[in-house]
Parts: sequence; C-alpha cells; structure tokens
Amino acid sequence: MNTLTFDQFQGMNRSRCEEAFGHLVAWDEPSWPIQNWALAIAGESGELCNRVKKCLRGDFTVAEQRTEILRELADIMTYCDLAISSLDANTGETIMEKFAVVSERVGWVND
Repeated sequence: MNTLTFDQFQGMNRSRCEEAFGHLVAWDEPSWPIQNWALAIAGESGELCNRVKKCLRGDFTVAEQRTEILRELADIMTYCDLAISSLDANTGETIMEKFAVVSERVGWVND
C-alpha cells in the first residue's frame, strides 16, 4: 500500500472530488459551502460512533470491526481535508499549527 504526504493527498482528494463528484472545491466559488463539508464530516462521525456503540454493547469486538472503524476514520479525514481545501488552506500546515498550539498549552516539547 502506498503512503502519501498531506500535500499529495490534498491534491489527489481535491481532483477526485471535482472530477468524479462534480463538487468544485474553491474558496471563491464553491459548489459545496463549508456547511456541506461539516455535515458530511458529522455523518461519517456518526457512522464511526454507531460502529463503536455496537462494540460497547457487545455486538462485535473492536478487533472484529477494526477494518470498518479504520475506514470510517479515513472517510472523516477525507472530508476534513476537503473542508480545509474549501477554505483555501493547506491541510498539513493547518494540522501542524493546531498541534503546536495544543502542545504549547499542555507543555509538551518534541525533542
């Protein structure tokens, strides 16, 4: 399986969204506003929560649902990346900026 940098993923994700689904991911003239991306993220998060709920109540073990849980997490990250793109921002930079803010707040230093 291939791994991607945030930049590679963001470019591919945006292209696929625009070409395959027809959603223009643009700051100035989006075909999907941020509200749509937020709802898509919430929908995928709900699917993840539903799987975890079923594990908690004993329908499945986390090990049995691991693949599906990972897929739901990937869906969430994919929509988060598109939301970031729609706000004309870089995913890797956005994540690292927030990571640095929280790291400073909790006093964590990466040596």
